[in-house]
Amino acid sequence: MHIKILSMEKLNKIQEEIEQHETITIFRHQFPDMDAIGSQIGLKKALQNIYPEKKIYALGTMSKDDEAMDSVDDETIKNSLAIVLDTANKERIDDPRFMLAKSRIRIDHHVPVETLASLEWLEPEASATCELIALFFKAQNLSIPKEAAQYLYEGLVADNIRYTTSNTRPESLLAGAYLIEQGANVQKANDKNFGISLRDFRYETEVRNNALYQEGVLYAIMNIESYEEEGLTFSQAKEKVYALSGVNEVKAWALFTEKEPNAFNASLRSRSLDVREIAADFGGGGHTCAAGIKGLDQKQVLQIIDRLKAL
Repeated sequence: MHIKILSMEKLNKIQEEIEQHETITIFRHQFPDMDAIGSQIGLKKALQNIYPEKKIYALGTMSKDDEAMDSVDDETIKNSLAIVLDTANKERIDDPRFMLAKSRIRIDHHVPVETLASLEWLEPEASATCELIALFFKAQNLSIPKEAAQYLYEGLVADNIRYTTSNTRPESLLAGAYLIEQGANVQKANDKNFGISLRDFRYETEVRNNALYQEGVLYAIMNIESYEEEGLTFSQAKEKVYALSGVNEVKAWALFTEKEPNAFNASLRSRSLDVREIAADFGGGGHTCAAGIKGLDQKQVLQIIDRLKAL
């Protein structure tokens, strides 16, 4: 397996830290996507199986997958090893109490923004944080339960869109192969991530109907009423940016979803152009071809569209 020597050293240190702590708390970003949930719950279930004597908690205020999050007091976190997943900066972490932990590790595939832990394994070239978690267990020659493998595989293929994004690499496929060996069901993962309900189909159709095409950019601006009428939450609605993908003439696409009156979150995407730099200029972040921004007013939305046109 192609893991750099430096990364292998970090993996061994991560393994040592995990073995030394009786309590482990696992954190991820707000409004979690499947990679955040998959890496968090997948890691929790895998570690519970490997170390049944340890106390392991997955923390956060909500779950995309309706997975029940754990609840612990401050003292528990203080005495734990905190593992932060799939998060580039402190403000995005769902539970700020991760800073209380006596030891902290971060595993992430975003472009580094700030240091969050004394031990960090960051690979921006990876297609998903779930990819890194799978490679960690594979590198340590560890077996994980089928349920953990399923969560990790679902997060992996959600973020790299079934191995089609530009950051899909040989290691992405190796991670997927390992998870399938551990029992992940490929068809179940595909149905969960890419199968849609009639409700979702109708809303995605509305997103496309509202989309405007200008100078190589396809974008849609959706208000609160549009998704609430279809019974979607804000978190569900903002993920529908993929409804604008796959158009040959489009160099970049964007979905602006209203969270509160005149306050939009942006999801920016491209095949190969750098949209992360645009997001960073407006207080957001992410990956080169997939980035997000929170709390935009209508004027800023229009400015971002102009920046996308200029790419």
